[in-house]
Amino acid sequence: MGGAIFIAVFNVRVSLHEYIGEIGNYFLADVTLDFDRPYRLSEIEMVAGQVPGVVHIEGWAFAGGEVLFADDTVAENLTILAPPVDSTLVSPILVAGRWLRASDRRGLAISESILERFPDLQPGDSLRLKVNGETEAWEIVGLFKFTDQEGTFAYGAYPAIAGLSGLPNRSLSFRIVTDNHDPAAQQAMSETIDAHFRQLGYKVRETRTGLSTLRTASESLDILVTFLLIMALLTASVGSMGLAGAMGMNVLERTREIGIMRSIGATDREIIRLVVVEGVIIGSLSWFLAVALSFPITYLLSSILSLAIFRSPIDVKFTLEGFGLWLLVVLALSALASALPARSAARLTIREVLAYE
Repeated sequence: MGGAIFIAVFNVRVSLHEYIGEIGNYFLADVTLDFDRPYRLSEIEMVAGQVPGVVHIEGWAFAGGEVLFADDTVAENLTILAPPVDSTLVSPILVAGRWLRASDRRGLAISESILERFPDLQPGDSLRLKVNGETEAWEIVGLFKFTDQEGTFAYGAYPAIAGLSGLPNRSLSFRIVTDNHDPAAQQAMSETIDAHFRQLGYKVRETRTGLSTLRTASESLDILVTFLLIMALLTASVGSMGLAGAMGMNVLERTREIGIMRSIGATDREIIRLVVVEGVIIGSLSWFLAVALSFPITYLLSSILSLAIFRSPIDVKFTLEGFGLWLLVVLALSALASALPARSAARLTIREVLAYE
């Protein structure tokens, strides 16, 4: 069981981190710059371009609203982001339908969490939305996978959302791409851009790195995975104690056999090797059982954690790392568990064997 859990944790770790990496396709900007008041797109592009290392900038619109049932009661809160239609800073994981086009005046790509409220929703269907006080039918052009959050998350076309917000050609939020994408460079550039705009008198609310959200999520997952691995090793330690007890009883039951071997010339090393090899073989057999059990446990653990963290299932990935590491661990634990019984067997003398009943 310890081995099965150990291997399953490694598989789930890979699955979770790969999913987090896919979610990173929604956070491709190096720096996000938010203001307390709207500014013209061309103005911010020009000012940001003065910072060395900035290579691209996009102004995004956003709007808040509500998804309504047929009787106009609220089904879900709604957050709509609207990048430029030709944006290179979002690469959605589509599960149905298509992505946005410039012609989608009242079209949305929406996260698949909406299926909890509208399980029969398909691309091409309409939803009644209340956005900025206006209730209209919006066409759902596509469904995408995303980490579930409070309410529903969607993308709309920039012209339509900016028009609803009363901010055509202006924005409160900008996505910036730099010439260096590693976390340290992102953090340094975020601080530089923040200082640059504040010095020029712009009302900056916040600057944050593109990887900050994902890094926080990854760190939380690593803590959880470490805890699960510790629990698996503790389970394995209990198993190794059981193996030590079994090997001790085995040595006791085979006292006469060991005595006979000693009488015909078996050395201490040969006796020790006999017991240790037997323990390692038992441990190796447990490895095969652990591998077989790890598959259903991987699926079960992945389902439990993904639903608890993301509120949606994720694809399960398998890695050879867990299988290989557990083989090394189980061989080491088996050898250690057999060491004390082997030493006891080697210390048996022919006189003690003859006296044993």
